Amino acid sequence: MNFDTIKARMYAAQRARNIVTGLLVISIGANFLLSWRMSQESTQVVLVPSRVSDGMVARGSADIRYIEAITLDALYAMYTISPNTISYGRNVIERIAAGQDRARLLDAYDDIAEDIRLRRISTVFRPERFEHNLARLQVAVVGNLATYLDTTEVSNSPRKILFTFVEEGSSTRLSRVELVEITEE
Repeated sequence: MNFDTIKARMYAAQRARNIVTGLLVISIGANFLLSWRMSQESTQVVLVPSRVSDGMVARGSADIRYIEAITLDALYAMYTISPNTISYGRNVIERIAAGQDRARLLDAYDDIAEDIRLRRISTVFRPERFEHNLARLQVAVVGNLATYLDTTEVSNSPRKILFTFVEEGSSTRLSRVELVEITEE
């Protein structure tokens, strides 16, 4: 190997090192700029309801676990909502509603969704406890309803929401959703 060949290979290695170093500096700079941009934005996380199958009725009685799961689906669909989750919530209500009550429940949902859309707010319901009345297929959920404008909480109030179900074929379906006045116990 002669000196000119060694010198050419050394320059090629130095050039490759400089290119890799330059790319590394650009990558670090881009990561820094992206991190700075993300730190300047305000974000809000909305938890989407779970996907629960129909509640089955076995031996003439509804299973409380299924009713609670459907209750939570309906609760989150109607009261944990933002302008971006309106269509998903409507699909959930449509899926779990009883046939004869579906139109009324969807109209109530559409009223809530229109209010959310017009005021550009988000609501989050935080359940605290369930009150069951299996003989009447009712579940009351007690908790707090918080309203947000962007990421700022503008109101937080206690709520009690009563969910009434009906047995439809071999499944339990949502029939009615009502806001109940909270009584001191």
